[in-house]
Amino acid sequence: MRIRLIAAAAALLTTFWVVHSAADAHVVCGDRVFPTTLTMDDPGVSDELSLPTIVLTPTPSGESNVYAYEWDKTITDNLDLAFNGDYLTQRGPAENLSGWDNLTVTVKDQHPCKERYQHEEVAWSVGVVRLFPGTGSTQLRNAGAIANVGSTAPTFYLGKGLGELKAGYLRPLALTFEASRVLSDKPSLNPNAWSYAASLQYSMPYLQQHVKALHVPQFFTRMTPIVEVAMNSPDSGSPSTTISPGILYDANTWQLGAEAIIPSAHATRQAQHTGILIQYHVFLDSFYKSWFGKPLIKRNPSQ
Repeated sequence: MRIRLIAAAAALLTTFWVVHSAADAHVVCGDRVFPTTLTMDDPGVSDELSLPTIVLTPTPSGESNVYAYEWDKTITDNLDLAFNGDYLTQRGPAENLSGWDNLTVTVKDQHPCKERYQHEEVAWSVGVVRLFPGTGSTQLRNAGAIANVGSTAPTFYLGKGLGELKAGYLRPLALTFEASRVLSDKPSLNPNAWSYAASLQYSMPYLQQHVKALHVPQFFTRMTPIVEVAMNSPDSGSPSTTISPGILYDANTWQLGAEAIIPSAHATRQAQHTGILIQYHVFLDSFYKSWFGKPLIKRNPSQ
């Protein structure tokens, strides 16, 4: 939303202009609905808004907190742009810092789900994530709290439901995965890196609707217990890894999620203690009939 955004979005859009058949909203494949994950991206595209995402992280010398948003806007049924912004605060005995992080823009193209077999439940996407240097706070940049070098990350996203399993109590399980190669504009200053993330989910809505009806309050049948794992491994330097167990609650037009963020690698534990992440997420395509909730370009002009 700041410097060079329009030009960059146009370039990325041209690169990924692929025409597919229509995709369902909220990453639906057969009976499977892949929810919005919190520390990684889901394998689909839709019109949605995460506001706010709050990450509270204690550190050995104080605390480092993030107040973030993400807006996803569909261009076609299978292509979208996502805009991410974070407001950072760091508190410590030596210095207190606050300001906006650099802007990140993602373009993602979703392959439509094709159910050749019963319970196939596979969704995947490809995308490019661009971090724009110089779009964040000068104070944070001068203090080394945010990157002063841009990066581009080709990324692959995958979701697989396990609805084909014979044991009914296992069928609500699903896995999602994300892998990217982060290419720095100046590797000598900020090294290239591999980034991986995965989630294991147990969908109570899937259990209730497609396996066995539970005679419990509806509140419990809208929950999805989840564990996410994320790792960033630079070409030079120590990797950082976190494990994030939590719970997602899905209503018809919104989702609320909360996770603990537990550092698991030695270098990560030295930099931070266990934190908490809370996110409120709105499915814009559920109730907005204007351009906020539908693709800008429809494959069928009559739609």
